[in-house]
Amino acid sequence: MGPIPVAEARMCISQSHTFKGPCLGDTNCGSVCETEGFSAGDCKGLFPVRKCFCKKPCP
Repeated sequence: MGPIPVAEARMCISQSHTFKGPCLGDTNCGSVCETEGFSAGDCKGLFPVRKCFCKKPCP
């Protein structure tokens, strides 16, 4: 008997409303997203127009 597949929760993603300036690091983006009630955040896009996007499991 092999491993049992586990369904992953879908992630809901939204652009940060409070992040200011260019998004250069996921750590800073993630910290700002946590203050907005999200579980994590990532910088997305091509430099110099990278933006902070927050994510959390969808309800």
